[in-house]
Amino acid sequence: MEENNKSSNNKILIIALTVLLFLLIGYTFYNNNDHKEAIQFLQDEKEQIIGNLTAMEEKYDIAIAQNTSLSDSLSGEKAKIIALRDSVLKMEKVNSKTLSRYRGQMANLKAVNERLLDEVDSLKMANNILTEEKDSIHSQLDLQTSYNDTLVAQNLDLARKVEIGGAINVEDVKVTAMKMRSNGKYTETNKAQKTDAIKVGFSLMENEIATPGDKDAYIVLKNPKGQVINAKGTFTLKDGTELKYTDNTTVNYENAELDVVMLVERKGDKFEKGTYPIEVFVDGKSVGSAKLELSDSFLGL
Repeated sequence: MEENNKSSNNKILIIALTVLLFLLIGYTFYNNNDHKEAIQFLQDEKEQIIGNLTAMEEKYDIAIAQNTSLSDSLSGEKAKIIALRDSVLKMEKVNSKTLSRYRGQMANLKAVNERLLDEVDSLKMANNILTEEKDSIHSQLDLQTSYNDTLVAQNLDLARKVEIGGAINVEDVKVTAMKMRSNGKYTETNKAQKTDAIKVGFSLMENEIATPGDKDAYIVLKNPKGQVINAKGTFTLKDGTELKYTDNTTVNYENAELDVVMLVERKGDKFEKGTYPIEVFVDGKSVGSAKLELSDSFLGL
């Protein structure tokens, strides 16, 4: 009987020990799984912090590239982010206390990041407004310049038309060869050897819008060889060209038709056979021309 009780107690003890062993194994397994999950959680949080810091750094790179007045401040904050990220990367043993401290530092950097990026956006918006205003001003200046150029062109065209309209025109340029009789009077001729003078006559036409007053008139008479006859000197054209002239006179023009006559007397050798061109100038402009044909005399008489 006593042996039976001992055997029964031994069985109960073995069963109890077995149960405790299984409970210990289960507890150990459970704790080990919890530990692994905790380690993985901390590792994931570490990676998340690194990812957030990298994203912030990229935003700073974009903001710095815009080259605003905040570039120095942005570069300084970017350096802080890189330093913090390097510290997180170098963590050998991940623990919640250290990660909590890093999360706090990251939160501070993020707040500064948001403030600076808001300022960058404000500056960018202000610059865009200034650029639009600048473009608008340039457009207005371009329009004004175009308008001014048009006015200048119109004024020049009007001045040219007024100048053309106010020019004094010459009509009926007549060139006549003259020979002198024994009584001192001149008669017309067409013979070169008999010509003692060449008479040039023309009329300044009426023009109410022309400027009245003294007008300088010049004639340029050339021989058949193209040489200016009896050149007295030179005069200047409107374009600055200087020409030799044969004779000149100053007339008082009062906007009414005015006849002008000049006489070019022979000096030295007799006139030769051929064509004698003549051109009339008034106020430095060519206003008329004509030609005189002189032929040989019969038997030199």
